[in-house]
Amino acid sequence: MKQVLITVGSLLVALPLQAKQAQTDWLDEVDIQSNLFAQVGYYQTDRETAYSIPGVVTDAKAFHYEEGLQLMHGELGFLASLDNVLAAKLIIGSHHGESIELEELWLQPHLHQDWTLRIGRQLSPIGLYNGVHEHDWRFLDASLTQQAFLGSQYSDDSVQLTFAQNRYDTTIWLGRGSEYPAQYDSSSASPAAFGLTSNWYQLRADYQLQVMASAAYFNATSRKQAENDGHSHAHTTSSTLTYDGDTTLLTFGADLKWNNFNWQVEWMGQRLNASLTDSQQIRTELDAFQHGVSTQLSWQYQNLEMGARYDWLITDNEVTKTNAEFEQVLDAKGHAPQRISAIANWHFAMHQLLRFQTNYESILQTKQTAFWLVYQGNLTW
Repeated sequence: MKQVLITVGSLLVALPLQAKQAQTDWLDEVDIQSNLFAQVGYYQTDRETAYSIPGVVTDAKAFHYEEGLQLMHGELGFLASLDNVLAAKLIIGSHHGESIELEELWLQPHLHQDWTLRIGRQLSPIGLYNGVHEHDWRFLDASLTQQAFLGSQYSDDSVQLTFAQNRYDTTIWLGRGSEYPAQYDSSSASPAAFGLTSNWYQLRADYQLQVMASAAYFNATSRKQAENDGHSHAHTTSSTLTYDGDTTLLTFGADLKWNNFNWQVEWMGQRLNASLTDSQQIRTELDAFQHGVSTQLSWQYQNLEMGARYDWLITDNEVTKTNAEFEQVLDAKGHAPQRISAIANWHFAMHQLLRFQTNYESILQTKQTAFWLVYQGNLTW
């Protein structure tokens, strides 16, 4: 009996020590990376009216740049991973030094080597650019079509499942629909956004080619065009309409890298079937097809990158009833908005970039210009 008690006592002492040692070993295997990002610059434009794109029910978050010298964007990010078990990412950020927002928070459990499952707050893979953080774009602003159709960039609480092999990958995603152009119904548990994206790759010694196609569906219930984009300073839109209905968005794009040149082209088109309500509670039915093209060409020489971009957009809107409010937003009066942009990006040190961009645009009937001078840097540890 004495021997049994000694054995049990030894186990009671040894097991917690072994568990503590196992926990310590497990924590030692977790790889944690941290990143601090800042983007500071100067912006100026001769636009004097509230931002709008003729023929499009534009959201306020489509354009949130303020003029003058400012902290444009700041981020603090963490990435943790345990091989063959789980990965997690957290990014918190602020635009213009204002309120802190959660940009990304997701978990990625380990699956079969060809499959990836990601759950949480994340960017949706729509088109060539939406799945990439805006500060990693070649140009400082979104293309005209992405501004019009996605409010610059679409993120959501979603589930994404990806199947990838050497030359292609396909992602399906299902989201809550918490941002423009969606608006979830608070009385329903049904998702208000979902989509499919497929990429095909051709990799050669002298060139690399990516061809991409995506489709997305958004449902909006009583979506009102925000008077501001969530920041303490208003970035207004001229639209006062309430939107109830569906948006189907299709994209097709290509990305070709050859020697020091990079050419990208993307077509985006959306079909709208919705009811619109104006400030006087007058309703009209909208049937619309809106589409456009964005193409950019860049050249890299050592640490200097130069490029140009052209954007073009056209709308075809049909309504069952019209008045001054509906016409102000939906009637483009035959005008096709266009924009020409030019950039020079200088990578003068590791993880540091000096960026210059100028825009010449005829989004409204009058011609307008804008320019940026921006410094951005990353610190990773």
